[in-house]
Amino acid sequence: MKRILTVLLILTFLFCSGCCGGKKAMIMPTAAETSAVQALSYSDVHAPVDAKWFDDAVLVGDSVTLKLSYYCEAHPEALGQAQFFCAGSLGYTNALWDLDRADAVHPYFKGATHLTEECAEQTGASKAFIMLGMNDIGLYGTDGALQSAKTLIGNILRRSPNVLLYIQSTTPILTGHESGTFTNENVRLFNKSLEEYCRSQGYKYLDINSQLADEKGYLKPEYCSDPDAQGIHFTDEACRIWADYLKNNV
Repeated sequence: MKRILTVLLILTFLFCSGCCGGKKAMIMPTAAETSAVQALSYSDVHAPVDAKWFDDAVLVGDSVTLKLSYYCEAHPEALGQAQFFCAGSLGYTNALWDLDRADAVHPYFKGATHLTEECAEQTGASKAFIMLGMNDIGLYGTDGALQSAKTLIGNILRRSPNVLLYIQSTTPILTGHESGTFTNENVRLFNKSLEEYCRSQGYKYLDINSQLADEKGYLKPEYCSDPDAQGIHFTDEACRIWADYLKNNV
């Protein structure tokens, strides 16, 4: 930070020296001075937030995010006092179903089942992190999943218009566990469409997928906790990487 301030003060001084009084042409920074600013690394400008930053955050998701909640409960240094609004098999689409539907899947929070769109108002959170889609792509395709995502995001913002919204990518599948249209290629296509939508609407998009995938787009084996089952859930190390990514990119 001191380095940033020093460089900025130098450039400000040079600019003011050249323009004050109106008698001299503006003195432009030299190539060396410009390079000094360009050389500042991303970490110089964007330091990671402290875990306490997440004390007023809620994370919405399916069983993948449930695993993160267990990790954070055991490691409070990860995401502070963040709250979780999750349900196994929750997706963008079934989150839109009525509470009394027989096959409904909704988050259970403080002794009651709630609509996903109530995540911020029920928890009192000012920041909401959404990760869904895993349970939509195979059933409704990438287009159907995206349309449901748009609807749910809109519902959340109508209920809590001041919440700061972060949309997280859907995460990868372990090799050998793809089935039908539930493939890493469709996960990639969905994430690409979701990112484009977030960019068009001004929502923050967080690419968790890239942090856990190998060069072919599969979930890295060392990050998978259920290689003999679904091949989509995470180890503690994967959760640590996920939490660190959030702290470095919010």
